[in-house]
Amino acid sequence: MFVPATEDQALAGLRAASTLVDPPESAGLGQSLLIAASQLFFSPPIEVAPQDLTPISPQELALAIGPHHDLAEHVASLLVVASLTDGRLDDDRLRRVVEYAHHLGVHDGWVRDMLQIARGHMAWAMADMTRRNVATFPGWGDGQDHVPPMLPYQDQTDADKRLAARFAELETKPANTFGRHFYDHFRRHKFGFPGEYDAFTGAFAVPHDSLHVISGYSTSLQGEILVSTFTGGMHRRDNMRAHILPVIIEWHVGSEVNGIGAQKGNLDPAKFLVAWQRGQQTSIDALSPSWDFWSLVDRDLEEVRAEMSVPELPSQYAASGEEIIGRL
Repeated sequence: MFVPATEDQALAGLRAASTLVDPPESAGLGQSLLIAASQLFFSPPIEVAPQDLTPISPQELALAIGPHHDLAEHVASLLVVASLTDGRLDDDRLRRVVEYAHHLGVHDGWVRDMLQIARGHMAWAMADMTRRNVATFPGWGDGQDHVPPMLPYQDQTDADKRLAARFAELETKPANTFGRHFYDHFRRHKFGFPGEYDAFTGAFAVPHDSLHVISGYSTSLQGEILVSTFTGGMHRRDNMRAHILPVIIEWHVGSEVNGIGAQKGNLDPAKFLVAWQRGQQTSIDALSPSWDFWSLVDRDLEEVRAEMSVPELPSQYAASGEEIIGRL
C-alpha cells in the first residue's frame, strides 16, 4: 500500500482512472491496472470490480480527495499511468489527466509535459524528461540544461583505464558480496565497465546497474520499466517526469525517442505497482550524492538489501522477457 486513503477517496481515484482506460469489454491492460490498483495503490485496499466504477468529474474528484496534497499527487500519478496503460498516446486522455491534476492542485512538471504531448510537442516533452532524468544522477547532469555524453571514455585516458581496472578487480571478491554480484551482472550482460571504451558513464551506470542488482529486476525491457519505477519510488523527487513516465512511453507505448525502434507492450500493471511500492519502502537512496558504491563492494548482498530496507521480490512480480545483452 502506498498512501493512506479512506474508502471513498480510493474509490474516487479509481473512478477517475476508469475514465482513462479502455472499457471493461476490451479486457485491456487498463482494466488490469484498475484491479491491481484497488489492491496495491491505496491503504487499506478496497474491493471493487472495474465494471462497477462510474465516471467522476474533476470537480467531484477534488472534493472527494479534499485538502490532502500527498494523496492528491498520488491519485494524479495513478491517472497519468492509467492513461498510458492501454499502450497508446491518446490526446483526449492526456488532456483529461491534466484537467484532473489541475483540479487536484497538482502542478508538477510531468503535468506540463503531458499537456505538451497532447498538443503535439512530443519531442519537446521527451527532451524535458530526459534532462530531468539526467539531473537526478549525481555527477552527471548536476542541474545542467543539456544532456552530457553517455559514452565519455572514448579517448581512453590513463584515468579511464585505471577506473576500468578498478571495476575489473571486483572479480576477486567473494561470490556473496555486492561487488562480485555487480561484476557478474556486467559480464553476464556484456556491458562495458565505466572507463572502458564503449561503456556508459559511471555516473549513470553505477547507480542504475547497482539498482538492478539490489532490486532483483532483470535487464529485459519489462525489467527496465520495473527498475526505473523502483528507482522513481526510491528517489521520490520528480520521479514521474524523470523515471516512471519516460520508460512507460518508450518501452510500453512504443514511441521512439532514441533511435533503437519502438518497443511495445512491456508494462505489467501489478508488477509495476509492486516495483513502485518496493522503491518507496527502500530507506536509502542510491541517487543521493552521499551514497557510496565502493563502501559496499565487500558487503554481503543480502546485508546491503537489508540495510536499505529493500523488500523481498516475490517471484510472481519479477520481470519476464528476454534479457538485454549489450547496451541498447
